[in-house]
Amino acid sequence: MTESHIINIPRGESLKAVTCGDIYSSPETISTLPVKADDGKTYDIVAWGDDNQLPYDVKEYVEKNSVMAQNKFFNLLTCYARGLEYMDIATMGDKEPKPSKDKDICKFLIRNSMKRFFAEQIVDLKYYFFTVAVIILDRQRKNIVKVVHKEACHCRFEVANKKTGRIEHVLYADWKDNDNPDHVEVIPLLDERDPLGDLLARTGKERDELGIFKPDKMSSAKYAVLMKIPTPGCQYYPIPSYSAVFRDGWYDIYGLLTAAKKAKIKNGQNIRYHVEINTEFWEERARSKGISMGTTAFQNMKDEFIQELKSYLGGSENSDKLLWSEFQSLIDGKERHYIKVNVVDTSKAGNEYNDDVAEASNVLCYDDNVHPNLAGATPGKSQMNNSGSDKRELFTMKQALETLPHDMMMTIHHIIIYFNEWVDKVVPVVPMIMLTTLDQNKDAKQVNLNNNGNGNTEGNN
Repeated sequence: MTESHIINIPRGESLKAVTCGDIYSSPETISTLPVKADDGKTYDIVAWGDDNQLPYDVKEYVEKNSVMAQNKFFNLLTCYARGLEYMDIATMGDKEPKPSKDKDICKFLIRNSMKRFFAEQIVDLKYYFFTVAVIILDRQRKNIVKVVHKEACHCRFEVANKKTGRIEHVLYADWKDNDNPDHVEVIPLLDERDPLGDLLARTGKERDELGIFKPDKMSSAKYAVLMKIPTPGCQYYPIPSYSAVFRDGWYDIYGLLTAAKKAKIKNGQNIRYHVEINTEFWEERARSKGISMGTTAFQNMKDEFIQELKSYLGGSENSDKLLWSEFQSLIDGKERHYIKVNVVDTSKAGNEYNDDVAEASNVLCYDDNVHPNLAGATPGKSQMNNSGSDKRELFTMKQALETLPHDMMMTIHHIIIYFNEWVDKVVPVVPMIMLTTLDQNKDAKQVNLNNNGNGNTEGNN
């Protein structure tokens, strides 16, 4: 007769999955909030989401999902490409167009950290499908001297003017868990459909759309420009296409799967050994120590031995130790052990979820318009690994799809170039990175869009 003991098995944690609920329950419901701004006036803003916390919730849920977080970063990298350049318009017909060397233009780009500004605009466009930039004029309101990025999650739009249908102000503040921030910056918003014309009219360079000459006060030197990817039915805040993953359940499925896999692995690792001890072992051990069976001393002797055995088997410092015990062979050939240690196999704990996790990862990548092979969401020899040629094509296609975001973000740069009278000097370009084949003896080359209509020009990297 044998007696089995389970020694100090920790209770597994309850399943804790990251799920999003229904954060997009009614994203375009017009819910307004009165807000007092720093200029002393009160403005009615349109809440972003039911509780005005939607952008912060989206950001938090993306950060908690490793696939979505990496997808967003990957989209930033591909959209950034070689970075924004103000190309010398005289070289755009050349094989290798060159960035402008104009002193004033170079100074403007450096002083405004234009590379960082471009990356910041991309981040907001990928997360929220819109981005806001603020231009600041000089004292004479003749030139744009400063351009500043405003984080989209902190931007709220004023209720549109009923007569014109235009949103007239952007209110910028930290709205996180607070509908009445201490400091609210109010910024006039240029006409979304014709920001340049609106700016020229406000500064007195041209008449407005009605032919009226009505410039703003000379003290008005700061204006916001809104650039967004169009989405159906949204007048104020766009609904990103990838946000469908929050509504169709796949975000929750991924969270449940990863939580279940973690719990399975953790709980499986808690039980490493199953130890069987023959009851005759206790009798002989008690007899050798002069202890009577069934007494308190007998129970203490058993507990002490089990604790010693547990300490011997557990812990990394006890690895590679030898444990031995005697056993007998009975007349019928069966073995009779005093102590038998069985190793519990936990090497495959949680592996039954691998296919489901890969499926959920692929869906998350699809929602972010990222091929899993490019971002590495489904690693492994059997996970659709493509050839080098296929991956080059995927990378080229991915960069080509960034044309729409680039065009939206070029709005602010076209305004700067035209208003500062640089039209004959530079053109804004985002050179693409084109991966090459080995026979070209270089890893990559850049491809610049030729705005003169002469096709593409290539430059070696």
